[in-house]
Amino acid sequence: MTDPTRWAVLGQVIRSDRERQGLTREDVVALVKARGGSVTTRTIANLEKGIAPTRRPKPLALEPVVAALGWQSGWVDRILAGEDPGAVVQRVEAQAPAESAAVSPRAELLELVGRVYEFSRMAARLGAPADLRDEFDQLAQRLLDAVPTDQQAREAYGLAAYRPHAEGEGVPADDAARIREALGKNL
Repeated sequence: MTDPTRWAVLGQVIRSDRERQGLTREDVVALVKARGGSVTTRTIANLEKGIAPTRRPKPLALEPVVAALGWQSGWVDRILAGEDPGAVVQRVEAQAPAESAAVSPRAELLELVGRVYEFSRMAARLGAPADLRDEFDQLAQRLLDAVPTDQQAREAYGLAAYRPHAEGEGVPADDAARIREALGKNL
């Protein structure tokens, strides 16, 4: 995920979406802070430049910033994977009310990430070794990356979610096995 071209595209999309919403960088800083995170206008400007990270898979401030813009979990990864940003960054307001009100467990995790990084930064400021902070941050990112996206979680259930069952018939054996397997992977 260090393709400079894709990072440049991501930076342009972040800036375009911020401007489309009529937000200044200061507004985004305030939104991130309201969610318990910490970011500077300079950091947002750097994200909008779209420079590929060299030390980490993603800049620490990336997820809190795009969450403040209203992006859904997985949008950054989809853009970095080469998907058309116009098809990925869909406005939440355009969705049906039931869809926009539902918050996925993964999205809830993304909201916590900023606080996790804030914890590691504070620990380093208070004397913890910087290399331990970096290891902690990398493990937090690995843990987040290990959580399936909403689409992956839906696909894990396979047939059971789509094939109707007759009342009183119970769940067919192949569906039951697939559900047990999916739950085992997602626990």
